[in-house]
Amino acid sequence: MAKLYLVRHAQASFGHENYDQLSELGYKQSPYILNHFGNTPTPAIDALYSGDMKRQRQTVEHSFTGINSIILPGLNEFNHENVLQMHRPEIADRDKAIALIMGQSNPKKFVEDEFDIAMNKWMFEEGTTGYAEPFKHFKERCLAALHQMMSTARKEKQKEIVAVSSGGVISLLVAHILDLPPAKLAGLNTIIANTSVTCLLFNDEKVSLGYFNNYSHLPKEMVTFF
Repeated sequence: MAKLYLVRHAQASFGHENYDQLSELGYKQSPYILNHFGNTPTPAIDALYSGDMKRQRQTVEHSFTGINSIILPGLNEFNHENVLQMHRPEIADRDKAIALIMGQSNPKKFVEDEFDIAMNKWMFEEGTTGYAEPFKHFKERCLAALHQMMSTARKEKQKEIVAVSSGGVISLLVAHILDLPPAKLAGLNTIIANTSVTCLLFNDEKVSLGYFNNYSHLPKEMVTFF
């Protein structure tokens, strides 16, 4: 069977005006990804894919150096800011959003709970007309990207494929393969660590989950989830 490794990008710039770029820690995390593949300068990878978001491409550039990557927009993350703003319009103002979060007794739990609610509204298409990308379209493009990578692998007899993507994409693909209900998606998304590796096994007949969210290549003090 062939293996498709889904790698979540390194830590992005959470809390900054532009989230879509690696943080200082994210740059330090990226090279550790190679430890998962044997810690060699050029791991035996038949194909390397990435979405075209900045944090995804930066992760590739600072981990799989010297390996040509193929840009596949279907691996891009959904617009989490839009999904949250549809649930909480007031957070469109960054200062108001920070004040709201920091005014809670447990800011971390508040953000997680609000994100779960927002995700469920989006997945069940409440207020669909205001979403930048309806959940149905997000799911369709993620599955199309998966099928494209697997189809190319079968055609070109590739056995080791890596795709650098984001938590939402990875959780959707895992939920789809395991036939989990949409309500489980948000829960999966919040526990996927930066630079973690999820392995899918596939052949001409089926796709299965080899393992999920492995981040043992990272030092404990560098483990993050955003």
